[in-house]
Amino acid sequence: MNGVIDFFKNLFSTSEWPARWHCGNWTDFHGWLYIISDLMIWLAYFLIPVIIIRYFLKKKTSIRFQAAYLWFAAFILLCGATHFLDAMMFWIPMYRVNALVRFFTGITSLLTVYYLIKVLPQAFSQKTVIELENEITLRKEAEKQLAEANRNLEAFASIASHDLQEPLRKISAFTSLLNDRNNDKFDEPSKRYGEKIIATSARMQLLIRDILTMSSLKTEIELVPTDLNKPIQKALEDLELTIKEKNAIIHIGPMPVVMGNEHYLSQVFYNLIGNGIKFNQQQAEIHINADVVDGYTWVHVADNGIGMKEENYEKIFESFQRLHGKGEYPGTGLGLSITKKIVELHGGIIKVASIEGEGTMFSMRFKN
Repeated sequence: MNGVIDFFKNLFSTSEWPARWHCGNWTDFHGWLYIISDLMIWLAYFLIPVIIIRYFLKKKTSIRFQAAYLWFAAFILLCGATHFLDAMMFWIPMYRVNALVRFFTGITSLLTVYYLIKVLPQAFSQKTVIELENEITLRKEAEKQLAEANRNLEAFASIASHDLQEPLRKISAFTSLLNDRNNDKFDEPSKRYGEKIIATSARMQLLIRDILTMSSLKTEIELVPTDLNKPIQKALEDLELTIKEKNAIIHIGPMPVVMGNEHYLSQVFYNLIGNGIKFNQQQAEIHINADVVDGYTWVHVADNGIGMKEENYEKIFESFQRLHGKGEYPGTGLGLSITKKIVELHGGIIKVASIEGEGTMFSMRFKN
């Protein structure tokens, strides 16, 4: 213990030993070769951790194995310090300081080895740069093929929808014509069969239209300042006959300008207003209002329809999901799925709140 106390008490003392120049028979060439070599090693060992630390500070948030980087930098720095002290001891024999630095270098070396053993299996499991480049190339090729497939699918959907809807229109038209011309000849079952053919054709046309709409929705759309009054009015024009037939009342409050796509937004309001009229057992009354909260515009479409249970809030946005039978309310089960997708394409969200038997309110958030 006395030796330890004496060691630290005389840590910087240099009187017990001569300078290294005076230990042995050093020639000038041999001595300066030793000194210059140690200083070059020290300089390299000093610059390496500086480079590592600079890289670490720039990539701190994304770099992996951070502790290993820092321990390795400390190890290299201390190794350089031992070489620097070895060179200085040709003039200043700081043997105690040199021994202490070497001790810390040894501890740091072992800790660095420990962290390397710990992280090397993970490091070796990482993909190489060449593997990542190959993966990126394959992914780009797959995305290119997917884009081409999507274009082909859109073209197919467009052609198929036209080729399917035309025969359905003819089936419906000729069946109506057949019923009208033979109204006095057909018995009641025959008349009902004709009506079922016409109703089924209409449902098929509606389904094809919704599938075409769903397939034609793009993954990205151009958003421009859009006055919400315009897509609402477009939706009301398309629903004009239904509104008159059901004697529905539509209340529209002041509407703001949002970042949107007028064509797609008209589809949103068409679906929500149409649902408010369709899922209703009394005179439909629709309220459309907007307000601004935390820098976002919230648009609310509320009706006095049949409402729904809370457990169905998520279900209604799934494709082909229906809460009621086809005999009760017509539809394809795609309207709200299309609506949600369009709202999300606008970077927004859609929520629903409802009371069974009293009505439903859809709330959509858009960027101003």
